[in-house]
Amino acid sequence: MSGSKSKGCMKTAIIIFNLIVFIAGSTVLALGIFSLVSDYGAKQLSSVLGNDLYHDAAYVAIAAGAAISAISMCGCCGSIKESKCILGMYLVFMSLIFVVLLTAAVLIFIFLGQISKDAKISMTSILTEQYGVDLDERADNRVVTDMWNFMQKQLQCCGISGGPNSTTSWAAYKLESKWYTQFPAGVPFVPDSCCKPEGDLELCTGMKTFSGPPGADVPLLPGTSRNPHMYDTGCYDEVVHYVQSHALIIGGGALAAVVIILFGIISGVCLCKRIRYDAFLT
Repeated sequence: MSGSKSKGCMKTAIIIFNLIVFIAGSTVLALGIFSLVSDYGAKQLSSVLGNDLYHDAAYVAIAAGAAISAISMCGCCGSIKESKCILGMYLVFMSLIFVVLLTAAVLIFIFLGQISKDAKISMTSILTEQYGVDLDERADNRVVTDMWNFMQKQLQCCGISGGPNSTTSWAAYKLESKWYTQFPAGVPFVPDSCCKPEGDLELCTGMKTFSGPPGADVPLLPGTSRNPHMYDTGCYDEVVHYVQSHALIIGGGALAAVVIILFGIISGVCLCKRIRYDAFLT
């Protein structure tokens, strides 16, 4: 009688646990989808940052989350029917997903370690070599140009990094980019996406003269006014902060699911042993 009670408690615990696993899988799936469809999707961000780990981990999280949700239902069925076959398949698949999710979490945290170093190099290369160049012939240039414009508008920044007096913020366009060499008249100095929506577009881009950025040389002379019509700080810090915060959420969710799955696997093994033991006694 006590053995039957303990097995019943174990079955109930595994069913409850698999419901928790189902919720964890659905959460990981949602986080993966969110990372792809949010304002700065993983694919677009990867093109700007020059690193595909974030993009790859998002797809791994989606696949693993969907699989976890489906397989956790098999665990419930196997527990209710006391089927060693179903429970065995459940344990095998959950073990595989455990490895996949652990890999996704590791990829995320490797990405977090690399982003600070890789992002600035990649952003510099894209702005100087690809931004606004050969857009009709090169689809990859169109993608990064659109993403860069969207990023500058949303993050309210201009250029790569640094403040108003930096050669790598707004001034990078006229000092380093191939985009700027396409204008024989020497203007505009910065693209429209560097301009504040309520500002004067011509004063922002340099089509009209302003006693400061973007027409002024850097370093700016003491007393030079900041241009109130344009964003004049680089995008690097804002982009890195955005990506790191979202990557931590996905990586944390994957790790939490890994821990839950591990307990589910242990519980499933215990139930299988109990079913086998009861079969041996009968």
